[in-house]
Parts: sequence; C-alpha cells; structure tokens
Amino acid sequence: MLALVVAASLVSLAPSASALPPNTKVQKYKMGLNFPIDMARAPGSKTIFFTEKNTGKIRVLKGRNLKGRACANLNVNSTGERGLLGIALHPNFKRTRHLYVYFTKANPLQHQVKRFTVRKGRCRNPKVIVGGISANSGGYHNGGQIEFAGGKLYVSTGEQHSPALAQQTDNRLGKILRLNPNGSVPDGNPFNNAVWSYGHRNPFGLAHKPGTTKIYSTENGPSCDDEFNVINKGRNYGWGPDYECGTRGVGPNPKGPDVRWSNIIVPTDPTFYRGKMKSLRGDVYTGDFGGRIRRMIMNRKDTRVRRERVILSGQSQITDVTKGPGGWLYFATTNGIKRIVRE
Repeated sequence: MLALVVAASLVSLAPSASALPPNTKVQKYKMGLNFPIDMARAPGSKTIFFTEKNTGKIRVLKGRNLKGRACANLNVNSTGERGLLGIALHPNFKRTRHLYVYFTKANPLQHQVKRFTVRKGRCRNPKVIVGGISANSGGYHNGGQIEFAGGKLYVSTGEQHSPALAQQTDNRLGKILRLNPNGSVPDGNPFNNAVWSYGHRNPFGLAHKPGTTKIYSTENGPSCDDEFNVINKGRNYGWGPDYECGTRGVGPNPKGPDVRWSNIIVPTDPTFYRGKMKSLRGDVYTGDFGGRIRRMIMNRKDTRVRRERVILSGQSQITDVTKGPGGWLYFATTNGIKRIVRE
C-alpha cells in the first residue's frame, strides 16, 4: 500500500456523490476515533473489535459505546504503514473466544500474528501464532490483513520493497499464507510450506465469501496497477523484478488482475456482503483511500468480477468495509466508523 501518511496527497478525492440504492443513506456510527484500520464483529452481538494503527490498541465498541479500556495495548512500531494492522475472530469465536491480530512488533522489529483469548472485554493469554516476518523495509509494503475461510487462517504479507522475494515460493514475503488456527502448516498447501499464492507486491485487503473458501484480495501497485484479485491455490499474481504496467506480470504463468486500476486508487480491506440490505447482497465491496466504496459485481459462481461500480464517494480515507451489527454495511475511515442503512 502507498504510505498512508502521504496517500491523501497522491490520490485525488472524488466529488461528493452517491450511487447508493434508493432509500439508503450513510449514517455516522462512531466518530472521533484514532485511525481505526480493521474491524471484526463478534457474531450475534453489537460488539465490534477494531485495531488502531498507530497506538497499538485493540479497541472494543459495544453499540456506539467505546470502552475506555483497550482489550490489549501492543508495543508497535507505527512508522509509515507499520502498526497494528489486521484483526480477525476465530470462526467459532463464541466457543474459543480467540481473537487474532497482525502487527509490527517494535522490539525486536518484525511482523507477527498474535492470538488472544477474550474474556470480559480483555484480551488475555497472548500467543504468537506467526513470528519473524521481516519488517526492515523502512516501513512500507507490509501487507497486514488476516482472514478465516474454511477453518484456515489466511495472512497477507508485502514484499518489503524486494520484488524478487515475491517470486520466491520458499519465502514468506509478497505472499498470501494459509495456516491452521494454531499457526501450523495445513495439508494441501501447494509448496509444502505456508505459502498459498505468490507474486504479490502489497496485498492490503483480504475477504472471503461466507461459507466457502473463495478468497479475494486488494493489492496496492507502484505508480500504476492497483488490483483486485480472486485468489487461487498456487497461482503467481505477477509482481516481481522488471514488472511493466498493464501486463500480466513476471515469472511462470502470471495471472493478470481481475480488476486493474491504472490510475492508482489505494484500495483497502474489502468484504463479501451478506446482510440486511437486499439491494447490496451477494457482491464484494472495497473502500479506497480516496474516500470511495466500489461494488465488485461478481459472476454466478463468485469466481470472477463482471464489472465494478462506485456506489459511494466523497468520504474521508476509507480503511475497511465489513458487515456489522444489525446486518448493515459498515466502513471505517481514519477518524471514525460509518454505516449504510435504510432511510
């Protein structure tokens, strides 16, 4: 992802406009927040857990009430795009109470995935599930998203400004990893290690279709070619040395993006929406740092994007889109959380 601290100057904001379905509106949910970057809703509740990029705090929002005490406060390095980036709940969260985060540990400097057990709003029993992911690139190309699908944990990593590493299937950088919930490598991975797909530059968003193992990713390009990808086992997504804009990429049998934005938009974390809004159901939605939400209109099998459409613009920088309490479509900006509801 382009540096969040400078992205606003690199992406021109769209004019204030809306192509939302009739009889829907944007509603402020909780404002005055400190750079929320990823959200996870506790099933069957009004509770949203979210990560604050720069403070290292895992915050708890019950309805519109922000708990004063953080669930956990991690010692993060937040230079550039580093920080407390991704969050996911175990698919059987009601039973396990397990919450996972991806973050940049300050000392020793590295990216980790850490698991907590949530009790009474507090994150307890910390355990490193994935450790030792390089964070030595000066603060950029970190990846940072985590997502459960089919009982497995998917983790996106950036290539740390080393394009060649994205093409090396025995290296964890520039990849989407697939792991068991305890961090071990599951059967069925294509390279007999944690790597699920490769050839990624900076995959900043991950989503899945509920009830399936269909995985979707957004990826931030260089001065061109931001991407939306449907992720398949063992595929090469084309980033590497001497990449040329507008091509399928480099390396063996590269797969071109499902959607390519030649003029950069800085896409962020998407979601596959199944919720209360019938007019929005059944597609993938992604925000961008220019303040827009795009609808990725999928084919019948949800394996390909037929077309994409901006449904909302004129917001501040959008960091995450997800289904939240009440079944509405929620999105986070750098200073709050809003949602799309019926009028």
